Amino acid sequence: MREKKIGIIDLGINNLHSIKEACNSLGYKTYLISLEKKDYNYDILILPGIGSFRKAMQIINENNIKEKILKHLRDKRKFLVGICLGMQIFFSQSEEFGSTKGLNLIEGSVKKFNKKLIVPHTGWNSINIIKNDNIIKKQLKKDMFYFTHSFYCKPKNKKFILGNTKYSNFKFCSIIKKDNIFGMQFHPEKSGLSGLEVLKSLHKMKI
Repeated sequence: MREKKIGIIDLGINNLHSIKEACNSLGYKTYLISLEKKDYNYDILILPGIGSFRKAMQIINENNIKEKILKHLRDKRKFLVGICLGMQIFFSQSEEFGSTKGLNLIEGSVKKFNKKLIVPHTGWNSINIIKNDNIIKKQLKKDMFYFTHSFYCKPKNKKFILGNTKYSNFKFCSIIKKDNIFGMQFHPEKSGLSGLEVLKSLHKMKI
């Protein structure tokens, strides 16, 4: 089987090098995609995390990135992966800095944690795996993953949730999949061997 080509969308507000190095270490052919790139000729697109939802969507809208992503997704052999903020951008809207429209690839909203919780939610946490998948296996439920975020995703249809995580007594969606779209709230590139195992399994994605 040929090596998978991974393209990481560079919005100019993300820390891309750790995710690029992690993918390279696993044998993927990994490329950073500039805003000027016209066609996304990759097997897997990664929308990385870190930054502001509003700023990210401004850059996406100004550079016609949504149209390029939609064209990529029309080929059901190709996949889109979101990490942290990248996953949040998949949703219809976010309440960060008021209300901002997202890509609306997954119906639902991005909400701020309750004021009673310390934000950002930063550190290592486990994931309750709800559904087995080619990427996420139930044996990962004993592993720890690195999170750093102040907002969480609330999908309208819970059937897309593969896993959730508890922060104090609050449970939030931490892994989601809809068709050829896969999102994770944690940072696999900062989650040691467990995170690398998730990235290693990206080539196994199926609808």
